Amino acid sequence: QMMKATGIDKTVITTYHEFPGEELAALERFYQTLKKYTEYFIGGFIRINPWYGDKAIELFERAIKEHGIKGLKIHPVSACIHPNNPLTISLLKKAAELNVPAYIHSGDDPMSLPFHIGRVARECPNTIIIMGHFGGFHYYNDAIKVAKKYENILLETSGMPFPKVIRKAVDILGPERIVFGSDMPGLHPAVELAKIEAAKLTKEEKELILCNNILRALGVREV
Repeated sequence: QMMKATGIDKTVITTYHEFPGEELAALERFYQTLKKYTEYFIGGFIRINPWYGDKAIELFERAIKEHGIKGLKIHPVSACIHPNNPLTISLLKKAAELNVPAYIHSGDDPMSLPFHIGRVARECPNTIIIMGHFGGFHYYNDAIKVAKKYENILLETSGMPFPKVIRKAVDILGPERIVFGSDMPGLHPAVELAKIEAAKLTKEEKELILCNNILRALGVREV
């Protein structure tokens, strides 16, 4: 309903729950939701807790190969694990092996600052890393600096409140390095879309940020 209200045709979703964990029934519901609403969802990212080690990697690989999941999500704060912990690095390298991108939450001290994610990008040069929330409210300039240094990083726009910073990032990095995100239900997609409209982007730049960049990262040619 919210997609219809805000003019979003297709999207990618993820779970709030982290897996493996104990609520594997929730993961099955996630898989079924993706299958049921293919007219809205072009894919899902599975949120993995790296502390589960080999069990986490096995579940992640099954999700990609057996259920058509399109990417990995890691939230260092909720999982209480550093982005460049060896367990996290193993998952991110597995993402590269499986040819899917990895979304990493950013913007919170002390475990998800942009320079932390930069270290990860250096360790995992073959992994497409989407830096969630653009460094957040305080660290957006650091996010741009880190993304300039590591070309395997894309910056995702949700939660970073300044349209002028999106414009700045496009000027420094190019529009191909920015992807739109809403972080719904925590944030409202209408507000997030308004930031894109206020950023003084060209039509071509908006098409890349709102659609084509994420499709390229997912390896999806058309929707």
